[in-house]
Amino acid sequence: MENNVLSLAHLETLSSADLIALADDYGIDIPDNLNRRFIIGELLEVAEESAQSVHPVQEIQLEDGEAPESDTELPASFNETQISIILRNPVWAFVYWDISAEGLKKISESSRFKTLLLRISYFEHEDDVSPLVYYDIQIRTEDREQYVLLEPGRKYFRVDLVASFADGLTDSLTISKKILLPKTPAIFAKAFPGQEVDVPKILEVSGMKKLLKSHYEKYRQSFEE
Repeated sequence: MENNVLSLAHLETLSSADLIALADDYGIDIPDNLNRRFIIGELLEVAEESAQSVHPVQEIQLEDGEAPESDTELPASFNETQISIILRNPVWAFVYWDISAEGLKKISESSRFKTLLLRISYFEHEDDVSPLVYYDIQIRTEDREQYVLLEPGRKYFRVDLVASFADGLTDSLTISKKILLPKTPAIFAKAFPGQEVDVPKILEVSGMKKLLKSHYEKYRQSFEE
């Protein structure tokens, strides 16, 4: 396959299924539901490595203050409204999203538009329609990522990207899949601010109690007891 096929302009025209198939041709292992921007990034790295092996990098003389041009930089947006989740550990999730230009314009131009929210919903079973409980985190229209501290003792959670309006109505712009949470130790089930947690000595030496306190102080969210 020719290297010019693996250009940013060409890859952006391919469907997600075609990108996954192309990655497979190059021996790139792609996890399920990986965001297309990351697939494109992996393919561009392959193209760059292949080009360097055939054509060694030549030193380019630049004027003072001039930056070298790059045609492999990923765009800030792929103009798709979507949201994805990566579990960092059992209590922290990394949420990232994108909003199409048309969708962002539509809500921003509405006189009733108030703010964007990340709605964190918890479910007992994967096929449940209504959540047991949910809470909202206010975000800015320019934000595209957020770390979320998860409640202990929950089984499944989902994140919705929600537009909130002045009249109290909300509109779900896109939703993630339900994520199964790893089971957390029972000692953290009541690890709320102001409550003493009986942490085993080896964990206390590791600084776990201070870490829990820091998490709740720095990341103000609603937690159900």
